[in-house]
Amino acid sequence: MFIGGEPLNNQVLTWWNFVADNKAEVEQSIIDWNNGHERFVNVDSDMKRLPAPELPRGFKG
Repeated sequence: MFIGGEPLNNQVLTWWNFVADNKAEVEQSIIDWNNGHERFVNVDSDMKRLPAPELPRGFKG
């Protein structure tokens, strides 16, 4: 969900729970999420953390 503000002058990519400026940033987000990087905070929950799915073949960015 994008809310308010000035229009972005660049393309925004979304995949799963990630929003990025380019494919490389999405790929890095997948790696970081799956490795428990500190930029993604832990949510206190009894639910198991799901791994991020791989980008589909042909994902354009």
